[in-house]
Amino acid sequence: MDYYVGINNRKAVFKLYDNNRLFYLMKITGLQRGRHPLELKNPPAGFPKHYPSYEVITVDGITEIIEHRKMEPIFYVTDDPAIWKELEVRQQ
Repeated sequence: MDYYVGINNRKAVFKLYDNNRLFYLMKITGLQRGRHPLELKNPPAGFPKHYPSYEVITVDGITEIIEHRKMEPIFYVTDDPAIWKELEVRQQ
């Protein structure tokens, strides 16, 4: 699965690919909160500068927080209540 953000808007597009990554099985678009990735006030030790960073994305009324731990082609979905609280996102 991958996602990207448009340059002129805050839409996130997620694509789910088949095992061979030859074609995608599903494509959905969500809206991102804010204009830039979010960072924690006191990030955990051991991360590169400006990481971890977060994107708050809502698709079809469901909000998730996407976490980037460093510059890499991997992202995580966090369910850590402390992160949700600091970023002021209500869990559903």
